[in-house]
Amino acid sequence: MSSDIESFLCNYLQTTHFSIQLDESTLPDNAALLLAYVRFIMNQEIYEELLFARTLIKNFDKGESIFHVLEDYFIEKAIPLSNIISEATDGAPAMVGRYRGFISYLKQNVSGVLAIHCVIHRQHLVAKNLSVRLHE
Repeated sequence: MSSDIESFLCNYLQTTHFSIQLDESTLPDNAALLLAYVRFIMNQEIYEELLFARTLIKNFDKGESIFHVLEDYFIEKAIPLSNIISEATDGAPAMVGRYRGFISYLKQNVSGVLAIHCVIHRQHLVAKNLSVRLHE
């Protein structure tokens, strides 16, 4: 059943523009995991779905590794990279680095893609600084 859902989602993404959000996390065994979520409009409603969870290759720098994992998945599923209209990340150097961050690799392949710092991560950064003040 999950493969049917993935197949339906990928077939739809082949024909429409969408936004993607990526988050890289480190697991307890030091493996790096990349989560990709997509947001798109279908039947005049906004949908958000988990696209994939993949481990990252350790022999590249992280920005390049993240890009290659995404690119390989898109090639495998025949989803054009050009369908990505915006991309949200957590603001980590591996994501937003000017020369070797994921966004720089994406912009080399998708001109005009909009890069956004994820609102949830911004709220977390603010809350971290406010917590001392709130406890006073």
